[in-house]
Amino acid sequence: MNKKNILTIILGIMLIILTVLVCLGYTEKFDTFCYNLVTFNMNDTWTNIFKVITFFGSTLFIVLAGIFFFIFFILKGNKNKSFIISGLLIISTILNNLIKVIIRRERPEVLALVTEKSFSYPSGHMMASVSLYGILFYLVYKSNLNKKVKIFFECFLIILPILIGISRIYLGAHFASDVLGASLTSLILLLITTNIIAKKNWL
Repeated sequence: MNKKNILTIILGIMLIILTVLVCLGYTEKFDTFCYNLVTFNMNDTWTNIFKVITFFGSTLFIVLAGIFFFIFFILKGNKNKSFIISGLLIISTILNNLIKVIIRRERPEVLALVTEKSFSYPSGHMMASVSLYGILFYLVYKSNLNKKVKIFFECFLIILPILIGISRIYLGAHFASDVLGASLTSLILLLITTNIIAKKNWL
């Protein structure tokens, strides 16, 4: 069993444990602590900043970005990359909505700075972000780009979804456990996807 498979199993166990804790209501203290931590200096400036950041995980942006990269890689003559990105985003979206309907967790009862109508667990913004920026990270890592350029993009693609996750908590749209659950789910999807890519030699 390779390292990716072992890591996938570990993350899967963590996700199951977290989901059970969420269903039993045992994440309240953790969620409250995280919310208080990210909102201790809440003001209009931070609110506007986080509203901009959260947009990069929104359905509109993720769909547009997915279409852009699909067309971009098709034009570059690499259909595999196009279908990898679009396929991952579609699976991520379906899985997110499925889990939401099964768990049926209500949104946090805090100051809501954005309006959301769907269930809370797991965060759709976070799942889409980790899926999209995660697979882009992998493609950059496997590319022939200049080392410094690689490092720049890799850092950017790690930091952005983290900030998006924080923005979801700050804006009152999600519990921290929603963000964590979404991250674990998408990381598992990414590990499975990259494992298949490596075995099929699609890059």
